[in-house]
Amino acid sequence: MSTHAEDSQVREVGPAPASVQPSARLGAILLALSILAIAWFFAVLVRDAEASDFTRVDPSLSRVDFGPGWVDPRWSELVSARLAALDDSIADDPQTRLAIEDALLELPFVAELGGTRVVWPDGVCAAVRLRVPVACVRAGEQFLVVSEEGVVLPGLWSAPPAREQGYLPLLALDEGSRSEVREGGVLTSAAAVDGLSVAAALWRELGPDDWARLARIVIDAREARLATVEIPGTVLLLENGRRVYFGRSPNLDAPGELPIAHKCASLARALRLPEAADAPLDWELADVRWDRAEVLPRGGLDDQGRRAPKSH
Repeated sequence: MSTHAEDSQVREVGPAPASVQPSARLGAILLALSILAIAWFFAVLVRDAEASDFTRVDPSLSRVDFGPGWVDPRWSELVSARLAALDDSIADDPQTRLAIEDALLELPFVAELGGTRVVWPDGVCAAVRLRVPVACVRAGEQFLVVSEEGVVLPGLWSAPPAREQGYLPLLALDEGSRSEVREGGVLTSAAAVDGLSVAAALWRELGPDDWARLARIVIDAREARLATVEIPGTVLLLENGRRVYFGRSPNLDAPGELPIAHKCASLARALRLPEAADAPLDWELADVRWDRAEVLPRGGLDDQGRRAPKSH
């Protein structure tokens, strides 16, 4: 009886091997099924992606970040049209990014690219640095803007457009230089190169209030390289019949020429003279070529822009 009781207790309390093995097998089966289900899910995902062409990039869906600065709103349309002309390509193919980069660099207003990256499945994201317009030129009855490098940027304007607080200066060009005035062209004439150098210097040195006072101006640098005491060189033509004798342009690096910052500081002071609280001065000529700029009151020039003879 004791032996039987002990056996009975063993059977009641001790875990039987037969009751453990089915649970272990069940857990292994469930784990295997889970792995198979995950593998199947990814296989279907890849199959659906390939079937939907998610592995390919549509260049027309690519996004271009122009960043801060002056941007002609029409340039976005030119970018879209240029990218739409490209064929669909494999998203992770380096040749895809190169093709998009080459297409963007062909646009005149794109100076350089800051890199491209694939944004799967939408397309490629590219950051670009745009050329900054510093002046404009006549194109018939309209105007085109020009970068400091002399690149004529696309987009006709009915008047010189504004940039920040001022208007883009208009360059006076010789008739022979007008053949260069076309979208995507490069201005290479001396008058254009010298005038652009003056325009870029004005944007660097003058403040927003100075540009507001300048309003619309013309930069005539056709005699910048001939400047002498008698020949004023570059002349700035301002509104209200004002003129500024500016001398040689900064790109010429002529010996003895005043630093460009000094000239611009003299110009800024002259622009404030009509608003002076104590003794406002309405002037028509400011000669900033000298250490102390000379300012002639209105009526001090004849019809040809020469100093009027003093009356006795």
